[in-house]
Amino acid sequence: MRTIARFAVRHRWYVIAAWVALIIAAQALAAAAGGAAYKDVFTLPHTQTQTVLDLLRSHGQAGQTGQTGTIVVHARTGTLNPSQAPAGLVPALEGLCADGIHVATVTGPWGAFLCRDGVAVPVLPPAGEPIPAHNPLLSTDDSVGIISVGWQGGENALQNFLGVHDRIAPLANASTEYEFTGGAFGNLAAQQQGGIPPEAFGFLAALIILALVFRSAGATLLPLLSAAAALGSGLGVLALITHVMDVATFAPQLASLMVIGVGVDYALFIVTRHRRNLMRGMTMEESIAVAVNTSGRAVLFAGATVCVAILGLCALGVSFLYGVAVGTAVAVALTMVASLTLLPAALALLGHRVLPRRVRRAVRAGTYVYDEHRTRWAWWSELVASHRILLGAAAAGVIVVLAIPFFSMRLGHADEASDPAGTTTRKGYDLIAQAPGFGKGYTSVLELVVSGPGASDRGYLTSVAETLAREPDVNPASIRPVPLGPDLVLLTFKSVSSPQEAATTDLVKRLRSDLAPQVSAGTTNTVYVFGQTAIMIDFSKVLADKMWLFFVAIIGLSFLLLMIAFRSVLIPLSAAVMNLFAAGASFGVLVAIFQWGWFSEALGIGAGGPIDAFLPVLFFAVLFGLSMDYQVFLVSRMHEEWVHTRDNRRSIRVGQAETGGIITAAALIMIAVFGGFLLGDARVVKMVGLGLGGAIFIDAFVLRTVLVPAVMHALGASNWWYPAWLDRITPRVSVEPAEDDDQDRTGQDPTGRGAADLTRV
Repeated sequence: MRTIARFAVRHRWYVIAAWVALIIAAQALAAAAGGAAYKDVFTLPHTQTQTVLDLLRSHGQAGQTGQTGTIVVHARTGTLNPSQAPAGLVPALEGLCADGIHVATVTGPWGAFLCRDGVAVPVLPPAGEPIPAHNPLLSTDDSVGIISVGWQGGENALQNFLGVHDRIAPLANASTEYEFTGGAFGNLAAQQQGGIPPEAFGFLAALIILALVFRSAGATLLPLLSAAAALGSGLGVLALITHVMDVATFAPQLASLMVIGVGVDYALFIVTRHRRNLMRGMTMEESIAVAVNTSGRAVLFAGATVCVAILGLCALGVSFLYGVAVGTAVAVALTMVASLTLLPAALALLGHRVLPRRVRRAVRAGTYVYDEHRTRWAWWSELVASHRILLGAAAAGVIVVLAIPFFSMRLGHADEASDPAGTTTRKGYDLIAQAPGFGKGYTSVLELVVSGPGASDRGYLTSVAETLAREPDVNPASIRPVPLGPDLVLLTFKSVSSPQEAATTDLVKRLRSDLAPQVSAGTTNTVYVFGQTAIMIDFSKVLADKMWLFFVAIIGLSFLLLMIAFRSVLIPLSAAVMNLFAAGASFGVLVAIFQWGWFSEALGIGAGGPIDAFLPVLFFAVLFGLSMDYQVFLVSRMHEEWVHTRDNRRSIRVGQAETGGIITAAALIMIAVFGGFLLGDARVVKMVGLGLGGAIFIDAFVLRTVLVPAVMHALGASNWWYPAWLDRITPRVSVEPAEDDDQDRTGQDPTGRGAADLTRV
């Protein structure tokens, strides 16, 4: 690490130029490849969903697996004309076929057509089919019309969905309103948020906090420079990854959130150590080398833990998360590299301007005396040591109370009813739900998929439809057969309840366990249940089946990293337990706000709904990695003191006194960065921001500030127990190298207590 730091210092301009070239190259290559191609694609092996998808593809019906969305046409005044579409609408819809956005079908009150070779081909009703008295795609009062848009199977790129919106939305006028909701349009809220972008808000908040901490313009800007470089190169690389593997549409937001948060934090720790070294009289080059060789090692371990945690998502076996995990891990790795190369070069370029002006003058004159006695954190560390049982019990009580709602978590997929009130997706949903003749179940489309030699038998299909119509939660009038071949037929229908309601989930489970076996018995046919709710049920099951492997991968690898780094068994074990506590508490907050609806109006979240099935595992991976950051920085200083004194009480107090302030500042920055995502309109983005921001608050201000040191005081010297046989077989890797400690220590106890007093337990 010293070698890397000295190289960056002595060749600072080359290092800076290399980073500029990397950013330009990543962005240029991404642009040359056609830009980012984010898409939401996933497979669910060994589920009914995957079986149906494979059946549709094998019968040449891949288009049936494509995304769908709903355009809601609303008459602001008067009613819609059933025989004539609003001005300009039909040409605009037909033009969707020729615009390269992979639209496959359009069905509305004023006609339907298929897209073939860029041309809209009208679909006429079968000869002899009776004409309904009222158009089923218009509400009974003719105030609302519904247009269903379907895309080709596999064409799930976000720009395809935005393309339809951007071509139809401009048709709105004083008499006609157009809203977009359902399925493919679910991400429009995230793309159309107004005001300050979350990333910009995060940078602004970090700037303010860093200015208060460092009181130096140079020191304030350096962490932001490091994070910006990692963000610029990371997003370029992530865009390139989208051309190699499928990457979900929320990946760039998650990667940005992680890079800004950990990038600023990592730089903060290194810059703080460097400033302290300068105040103690070290030369510029030696100060940077020592900072990188000490705090830089902690950054390396912390970053590796974050990457391990994120890549643990791959253990779930869901392709939907592979690209997210790989892309985010690459971005975090670039953040580490920037902290260990670009930051030292920038520190060397800045020189003593990294210090406040008054301190800078004193250091140069050789009159500055570094004194960290009697800080607020020194007082707090002594208070925790003296009242460890009381404070530890209080902190544990807070965690338990916050975690209570977690035990009532309901996984699923929140539909547009849970979107913020001002979004187009929510307005479209409300128009449908409130329109006479439609209702909230109109968007809850389900399918019975009949496969087998007798699938197209009219008598058999009639019998299945009659059995289905007797189900209490099925809308009988919505049942419609869609033949896809002699041995494959879909029976589409709608539930009475909305897609996110528990009643719809129960209906799907009941159809699978009771109705499907009943109507298949004694026939050569097999019946499957398909649709949005069915997909989410299968998705949740796949996650649940692999959850044990996910936890073993993340917790096990992180445990090994910390065990080897600190030569301790109890420290990594307690860290894992503490992180589980933090996760439980943060999940409890999420359930209370997003599922129960507490404070939802004040936060602009929308109505309560189920927690998206993929979010808990994503949260846990991110949270576990970030929590380990603070654990590494806190315990590395304690371990450094333990190596020199073998005094557990002193080690904990000194470690907390010297790192408490900087961990708190780092946590505030991370909370501000995550909090910026509450400014977005998309529910899932708000959930990520609030969930992770709340988790970091709990971790930094309850766990690391109170519970962790209290438990370590209670465990005593057992914290550092490490079996001799394990010591012999594990590699020796030190987070805080001993050779630097002698140069970086003053022999002072920042708590201001004497050695004799420090030995008291």
